[in-house]
Amino acid sequence: MTMTQRRRPGVDCVTANPAQGVRIERDGSLQVTAAGRFALPLSVTKDGEPVGPGRLILTHARAAELHAELGRLLAVESTPPTTPDERSK
Repeated sequence: MTMTQRRRPGVDCVTANPAQGVRIERDGSLQVTAAGRFALPLSVTKDGEPVGPGRLILTHARAAELHAELGRLLAVESTPPTTPDERSK
């Protein structure tokens, strides 16, 4: 599930609703640029309407940082959340 943030005056909320706010999602396989950087294809939507494609360009160092951060988060989130019904079993 991808989550987006939509800001309203005085209110911060997070939503997983693809029809609300700006949403940026992965849209293909990782690529390597002519300069040797990593390019992650993305698609951008706003309030459910396509805005266009984009690419997140990362140097080797930035890609390594992202890899390390994802590894830490995945280690913490390795246990799926339980629902109230599963806790009572």
